[in-house]
Amino acid sequence: MNTMSRFSPIRVVRGHSGETRSVDTADEVWKTLLDDWPSEEGDCFLSALLICIDVQRGERAPEEARLAFIAAAVEAGVPLLS
Repeated sequence: MNTMSRFSPIRVVRGHSGETRSVDTADEVWKTLLDDWPSEEGDCFLSALLICIDVQRGERAPEEARLAFIAAAVEAGVPLLS
C-alpha cells in the first residue's frame, strides 16, 4: 500500500498563529504529529504514530491514519476545521 494514497483532507490549526495545514496522507499525519504537535504524550498520539508505520508497511489502510489523527487531535485539544 502506498503511504501517499490520499484520504479526505483534514485541516488542522497550527499553534497560536492560527495558520492551517491540510493533511491528507499518512506521511503528512506522521510529519504533523512529530513536527507540529503540542505534546508527545497520550495514547491516541502514540497509536496514530504506530498506525502510520503500519500504513507504510502496507498492513493498514491510509484512512485508518486519518481516523487516528482525528482522535489524537481531540486528545491534545488541537482544533480541526471541516
